[in-house]
Amino acid sequence: MKSSDIRQNARWYISIALFSVSILSSLAILIAIFYTVRYLAPVDANAKPIQLKIVRGMSSQAIADQLARNDLIHNPWIFLFVTHFSDASHRLQVGTYRLSGAMTIPQIIDHLKTGKVVTRQFVVPEGLTVVQTGKLWEKSRFGTASAFNQAARDPKWLRTYRIEGKTLEGYLFPNTYQFPDGATPQVILEIMLDEFDQRWTAEFTEEAKALGFSKHEVITLASIIEAEARVPDERALVSAVFHNRLRRGWKLQADPTALYGLGNPDRPPRAADLRVDSPYNTYIHKGLPPGPICNPGMASILAALRPTSVDYMYFVAIGDGRHHFSKTLREHQNMINKIRRKRRLVAD
Repeated sequence: MKSSDIRQNARWYISIALFSVSILSSLAILIAIFYTVRYLAPVDANAKPIQLKIVRGMSSQAIADQLARNDLIHNPWIFLFVTHFSDASHRLQVGTYRLSGAMTIPQIIDHLKTGKVVTRQFVVPEGLTVVQTGKLWEKSRFGTASAFNQAARDPKWLRTYRIEGKTLEGYLFPNTYQFPDGATPQVILEIMLDEFDQRWTAEFTEEAKALGFSKHEVITLASIIEAEARVPDERALVSAVFHNRLRRGWKLQADPTALYGLGNPDRPPRAADLRVDSPYNTYIHKGLPPGPICNPGMASILAALRPTSVDYMYFVAIGDGRHHFSKTLREHQNMINKIRRKRRLVAD
């Protein structure tokens, strides 16, 4: 065979080989695309959502395997491939997620990457102390009360939020919050303190100055109003009594302050409680106590800033959360005697 024929045949075989390789490569790419698209698609368009927990320290491989075991994805390797090339491998966040086999892999990765975790309500009512809020935190199964209280004692909060007092008492704003499972005490403390800062406006600062009060003094008074007033329409009246007493240099004589100084025992106040010399006992010390005795809500803060213009100097509980307000000691004492007679008649 001539050398020219050999070269021609070689070129022909090379062309056939290259064409074959091209066909096979294209076919392989098409197959890869087919299976990738297939595996990226939902496992079951009618699948119901389930909760899946991603814990700290889990690798992308472990997460992929867990997703596959729960029929949330077709193939763990496709999940790893997509997370790697979308640079999401090291950005998958811990938490409890609500995921479904009806979701695509990109949708699942988006949930894990952006931390779209399942949240639960944490309802904090008005009038709780920091310690009581910690107990509620534990009761709501977010964590332990001791961990909450320890975090609340960190002095960094006082510096960061420019709190005049020595504790966070009064500044954990009561509200309904949404927190993810596994949220730390630091998370709720920061959010509640931020909520307080957002609620306290420049207008409030000016109103406090007009009264001759600092913000800390307003919150301290609001906390006493919160502890005393049980009926919303009495808050401004209770506030008026305390403002009138402060102006005259009288003792506030508020039972909740004395009980706070005793650690808030779970019982009604006793006569002996009011004689215990605590800095918070307003039966012994004139003026406001050193700081708030609970975390007041907005209604009590507004009442502290905007007392009703009345001459009342006294009030006494008459039942059903209501109080009788008096201008004179004689009227006040007459009402107390009337209440005592009524109680004796009921007892008999």
